[in-house]
Amino acid sequence: MKGLGPVFKDRRRRQRGSVLSGLLIIVAFLAILIGSIMSELTSSFLISRTLVTRVQREATVTSAVEVGIHQLQGSTVPAVCARDSRGPWFASVNGLEAAVTQSCTAIVPDLSQSLASGSFAVDGIHDTTAGRDRYLVGNASGRVYSYGFGQTAPAWSISVGGPVTAPPTVIRDSSFIDLLVPVAQAGAGCSGHCVAVFDDRGGTPSFRCYVPAPAVVRVQPGAETAAGTSLFPNYAFVADSGGSLAVYNVDEDSQCVLQVVAGLDGTPAGQPIVFPGTVTSRPHDITTSDEVFIVVTGTRGTVLEHWRYSEMVATDKNGSSSITLGEVGSLAVAAGPNAVGDAVSSSVPSIGARLTLAIASASGGVALARITVGSGPTYSMASVASAVLPGAIGRPPYWCHCPGQDLIGVGSTNGVLYILDSGLGLRWQYDGQANGRPSIVTTPSADVNGDWYFGADDGYVYDVEIPTAGQQMFNAARFGSGSMIRSSPVVGGTADGCSTGPCLYFGSSGAGNSYFVQLGSTRIMDLRACVSAGGGSTACAANPRLWARVEVGSPSIVGGSGVYVQGWSYYSP
Repeated sequence: MKGLGPVFKDRRRRQRGSVLSGLLIIVAFLAILIGSIMSELTSSFLISRTLVTRVQREATVTSAVEVGIHQLQGSTVPAVCARDSRGPWFASVNGLEAAVTQSCTAIVPDLSQSLASGSFAVDGIHDTTAGRDRYLVGNASGRVYSYGFGQTAPAWSISVGGPVTAPPTVIRDSSFIDLLVPVAQAGAGCSGHCVAVFDDRGGTPSFRCYVPAPAVVRVQPGAETAAGTSLFPNYAFVADSGGSLAVYNVDEDSQCVLQVVAGLDGTPAGQPIVFPGTVTSRPHDITTSDEVFIVVTGTRGTVLEHWRYSEMVATDKNGSSSITLGEVGSLAVAAGPNAVGDAVSSSVPSIGARLTLAIASASGGVALARITVGSGPTYSMASVASAVLPGAIGRPPYWCHCPGQDLIGVGSTNGVLYILDSGLGLRWQYDGQANGRPSIVTTPSADVNGDWYFGADDGYVYDVEIPTAGQQMFNAARFGSGSMIRSSPVVGGTADGCSTGPCLYFGSSGAGNSYFVQLGSTRIMDLRACVSAGGGSTACAANPRLWARVEVGSPSIVGGSGVYVQGWSYYSP
């Protein structure tokens, strides 16, 4: 029994030790549990503070965007996106100041409509003869359409007997108006290539006669442009691709009488430019002349040729009459071989005028040649400047009397539109890299705001704007059919019958159509808001930021002055 006493005493000590250990374990567990609960509560509190702060900032930037939308709704949209200078605007909410900036990203047409079917590869014209204001265009099926500018329904359409090969020309006299359309047509009267002449004094034009040509006519026929009284108002000057220059009397009584024909020193690259010459009286005759300027390309390169058409009429019964067409002189221009056309700064030959031609060639060269009008009148030619652009050129340039300055637009097959000043210095360009650099084989055009338009082989017409800084132009809009655009855009404004702003016509080749686009006051705007550093600063001091894209002035919105939110997102850069 004495031997068991120590054993029982040790067991009691061990029991007390086990109870103490368990108690310590419980206390430790409770401590861990309480610590975890306190950590969770602290974390939840910190998360709650973060969420509250974020919600406050989001509410602040949301309010700023709402302020921006209100400002957009209450102000006039810019005519030119790239020069939209509205904003920034500010809002103070939740003790924070937010700034919102906006940028115009695109112009949305009010109307984009297909007109006539067919392949349109020849340029149309904007005809303002005799107070008219219309768009004339012909297609490969041999139909010519007339639209009152700004209208989508044709005033008339006529069949001209064959594919249209060059832009039409309208000739006006005091008693008649003639429409001249170059066509390719086999058969009597035309014999393959000719210019069809129509009486265009009112209503649907009626056919009068054919002006035959030895080869296809690929340049627009010329007619006298006068600063005063016309000397030969009813004469047509027709240059064909075989190198012939012919003069026809297309008066309604003459029925297209050939006056004279001569051979040029190459293939014509541009429309004959015809100015009134002199009237010389002598004892037995009176000689009346016209001065003709035409760009040709051939073995001598690109040349501006000066020709004189003269009619000598005897004033007595013993005298004789004669008609002549002779070359007066020529000017070699440094545009390079294979000229594709020209654009003239003015076609009004007033005394003292200095008329400048911008001449482009397929090799990418552009040259300036000047015609100076002296008293008499007399005419002289001189070279002015030349430049070489990267890439080939497929169509004539465009001379723009743009706001504040004269500019020359040239499209290239490398997918770049070049805007040159009147000395051929590069001012701006649009590099179509983002669109795959589609070839530009059209003549560009510009509107009254200084925006430029060109058609490309990807089937779209591009509306590009002069930037506020740098040389790369801003692409404000793109519209089209998906078929190559080869009938150059013809642009007008509200003074021409466009309803709400610039409008334009153009045509596509292949299985294409002609089209009308009306631009108005519909714009796409991007708004960006953030909590600012204060004091009217647009610098962002904290995230998140808010982006919103809105359509402003959509005709689908009541009154055309509302704002439609296309999308929005919070973000942290």
